[in-house]
Amino acid sequence: MYDWNNPDLLARLNSGSAHQGFNQWFGAEGLAAGDGKVEIIAPIRPEMLQHHGYVHGGCLSALADMACAWAGAAASDKDVVTSNYSVHFLSPATGTLLRAKAHTIRSGKTLATVEAEVWTEDDGRDPKKVAAAMASIAILPERRPRAA
Repeated sequence: MYDWNNPDLLARLNSGSAHQGFNQWFGAEGLAAGDGKVEIIAPIRPEMLQHHGYVHGGCLSALADMACAWAGAAASDKDVVTSNYSVHFLSPATGTLLRAKAHTIRSGKTLATVEAEVWTEDDGRDPKKVAAAMASIAILPERRPRAA
C-alpha cells in the first residue's frame, strides 16, 4: 500500500510515541513512515470535542505537529523536535477518525521544512480536509557520551 514505508522506522516512531503521556492519551498511531513522509491516525473520542461538538483545535494541531515531526525524522533518520509551526483550520472537524499526512519539502543538516494535512473520516462520508500546517523541524545533533 505504501511503497515508501520503512517498517523499522515506523516501529521506532510508534514505540517512542507510546512512552509519552500525551500521546498515550491521544491514541495516535503511525500507519506508514519513510522517505520523508508519514501517515498517522487517531480515533476521535468525546473528550477531544469542544463546546460545539467539533474536535478541539488543540487536538488537530497536536496531530499536525506530530505528523510534521515524524516526517522530519523520516527524512533525516535522526531525532528531531518542532522548532516552529503554523496551522490553519479549514473546516469544523467531526467524525470518528483523524488522519494526518505529512511530507518533507526540504531537509538540510539542521532543519527540515514539512507540510501536513489533517482529515476527518466517518462511515458513509468522504474524508474532509480540516486543517493544513507548515513546520520547521529541528534536526538534533547526535548525543555524545559524557566524559567520566
